[in-house]
Amino acid sequence: MTSTSKNNAMSKKSKEELQAEENAEILAMRARLKAHRMRAARELASRLQVQADGTRLFVRFDKQERLQHQILIGSFTALGFTGLMQSFSRFEFIAWIINSLLGGIETLRVIHHLAAMVFAAQAIYHAVQIFNLWFIRRELGSMWPRWSDVKDLAAMLKFDLNLGRERPQFDRFSYEEKVEYWALLWGTVIMGITGLFQWFPLIITSILPGVSIPIARTIHAWEALLAVLAILTWHIYHTVIKERNQSIFTGVMSEEEMQELHPLEYRRILAAVEFIRRVEAHEFETASPKTEQVASSHEMVEFVSAD
Repeated sequence: MTSTSKNNAMSKKSKEELQAEENAEILAMRARLKAHRMRAARELASRLQVQADGTRLFVRFDKQERLQHQILIGSFTALGFTGLMQSFSRFEFIAWIINSLLGGIETLRVIHHLAAMVFAAQAIYHAVQIFNLWFIRRELGSMWPRWSDVKDLAAMLKFDLNLGRERPQFDRFSYEEKVEYWALLWGTVIMGITGLFQWFPLIITSILPGVSIPIARTIHAWEALLAVLAILTWHIYHTVIKERNQSIFTGVMSEEEMQELHPLEYRRILAAVEFIRRVEAHEFETASPKTEQVASSHEMVEFVSAD
């Protein structure tokens, strides 16, 4: 065999090997994508609970999320009550309540500080969860603001003004819920910083000017009043009175509630269940065009990456 023939054979073999390696890499990528979709689909499909009588319930919040909310309710209520009582203690009637019924201003401050520590512990735990979601799992999560929220807001304004025929359809969380969530995070940071300023004034004034303490006290008082009013007039009204949404306590929603309040998530859950059924039946590669459309649509991308 001549040297030219040997070189051609080696070149041909190299091309075949490269093609085989490329094909193997493509197959591996497909396998990883399929496994990722399957994990995401199982996580989403686990939110569907079928009861013995065939009734379908949809999990909105797990046990630790509900526990976080109960701790938040208790600590926030204690902070709001004891804090506002201190802010308005200059009024004679409030001063009488504090001294006669609540054990005096110092007792009130102790309760306020204890509630603050509970609130801070819960906030730190939640911050760790956010860190894990963003930096470990590398996901934004379902509370992250999206362009669709702006479009939903515009659509809702049109609907409320009788300029649109249909209400916007929401996914796991609506733009209203996201605004409340981020307002809570922002308020927690502000209240935490200004609260520490007042709790440890000697340390703070050794670093910053003394005027920082009364400034922090003013910000703390007004932010607290704003937070309490927001909870009473907005959050409780929308969730408890208007929507009668008890899912943060029960953990679940009925099928009718899901279809009305979170129709996009409802469809994603059912799409995930169907996705799993077809994979387990070895029909993924031969799925119908309709199912393939669901599997590759924006909703399917959401179930793969969100939450």
